[in-house]
Formats: sequence, structure tokens, C-alpha cells
Amino acid sequence: MDLSSLKNAAPNRQLFKRGAALLFSILIIVASYLFITKASQDANDVVEVLRVKPNEGIPAFVAVNDKLIERYDIIKKEYTEDMVLAEDMEEVEGKLTANFLRKNSVLFKDQLIDEKPQKNEWLYQVEEKNEVLTLPYNFLEVGGDILMPGDRVRIRVTYEVDQAVTNGGNPNAVYSQSPNKVKKTEILFDSIIVKDMLNANSHSIYEVYKEVQKLEENKKQEVMKSKDFLKNIQPRALLLEGTTEQINNFARFKGLDGNSFLITILSRKDSNVIVDQLPTLEKEVESWIGSDE
Repeated sequence: MDLSSLKNAAPNRQLFKRGAALLFSILIIVASYLFITKASQDANDVVEVLRVKPNEGIPAFVAVNDKLIERYDIIKKEYTEDMVLAEDMEEVEGKLTANFLRKNSVLFKDQLIDEKPQKNEWLYQVEEKNEVLTLPYNFLEVGGDILMPGDRVRIRVTYEVDQAVTNGGNPNAVYSQSPNKVKKTEILFDSIIVKDMLNANSHSIYEVYKEVQKLEENKKQEVMKSKDFLKNIQPRALLLEGTTEQINNFARFKGLDGNSFLITILSRKDSNVIVDQLPTLEKEVESWIGSDE
């Protein structure tokens, strides 16, 4: 056996391995260079946008100006078309923030509005011939926290009349006898929408929900877990939209002796309830109620 051929093969194999290792190293160096060069180009390829400047952020419904927002460079690949460009500074000045904005957050187009939303906007939609009635009630007797603005209810009235007055009365009415008086019950409103509710401070509960929705997330959770929030969403009165005839009918019974109102909730089919308008609110309420159990 010729051993010289084996001695010659070993160096050749080592030379091939060294060459492959060198080539691989060169490829790694080239790839790293290209990657670093590309990253450097991307870092230099920026878009100038606007972002929130104050440490405390910007509350909802505040007019934007150059003291509240600043120019800021972001990498082009992070830019989206719904961001506000720095070149549009003049166009956004004077517009109002739609919700709370955190410090250093980039400004988006849908976070700005032209005018402040109207409070109790439903009141502007009441028909001219109609009127709004305030009816105090015991919320525990009318579904507790189930009843919401937007629900439809039926309202019955029970009142006392002299026995002599009952002759010729409504044949569909329900009567109950007492020594000198007769109690009569009839439907006052067959179907009427709860436009809003008032709390113990006579504040709109719908507006309380809306105001909480505008807060920054952490603050929102803190507020919704507070006793004050629970008090503020506990209703004491209903706001009902009715015709002049309906309101006059209510006024006729309001001053009668021994009167009381029975309020029942009707189907939510085709109704526009507050929990449907603010879908995230219901989930948030459920989350902190669940955490307290």
C-alpha cells in the first residue's frame, strides 16, 4: 500500500476546510454589513409627525396648540397614514382632543374633532311637539341596574277616588275597595322610552358613563371602582319623552291622593340602549364587579 497518497490527501482536505471556513466568514461579514447598512438607512429614513408634549398629557376636549404638541421623528416603516404629519401643524391647531392623550403618544387623525359634542345630545333630537317628563322612582322596584337609558317601559298609575266618582268610569280599569275610597289602576304610558336617568345629585347618568369613557385607562379603572362612581350611576328619576296629551294625562293623576306608579320593562328589541352604544363599558363594569366578589 502506497502511504504517500494518504499523506498528500490530508493537507488537501485541511486546505479545503480552511477555504470553506474563510468563505463562510466572508459571507457572514458581507451579510452583517448589508444588514447594518440597511438598518442605518432605515434609521435615517424618517417621517416627522406630531406627538403629545405635556407630562400630564392632554385632557379630552382641549384645543390643540404648539404648546401641547411637538414635532417628532419616527422610522418610516413605523408610520401609518392615520398619524398626523408635522407639516399639518397649522391644520390641526384649534381642533379639540376627542379623548385623553398620554405624554409622548403620537397624534392620530381620529383623536381630533372640530367641535365639542353636545351634552345630553338626545335632547336636541326630541320632536318639537313632544315634551320631556321627569318621573322619580325606586330603582330597586324597576329592575335595579338592569334598566338603562334607551329601554322601553310601561307605566301604570294607581290612585284613589271617591266611590261616587267610580260610576261611569273606565270599564278596563282595576278597582279595590276601601271604606270611603276606591283605588283605581290604569295604564298611563303603554310604551315609552327612557331617554336618560338622573342620580341623587340630579345629574345625567348617561353623561356620567360618557365622561368616564374619556379618561385614560388606568384612571378609568380607578374611578369605576370608587364608591362615588357607584353612587353616581344609581338612578333616582327617569327622563321620558312624551306627547303633550300624555304629559297632560300624567299631570291629571300626579296630584291625586294615594297615587303610585308601577313601571315595568319591555323588550329591548329595536331599542337603542346605553350598553349597546358603549360596548366596552359593560365589559369593564363586569370585570371590576367580578374582581370584588
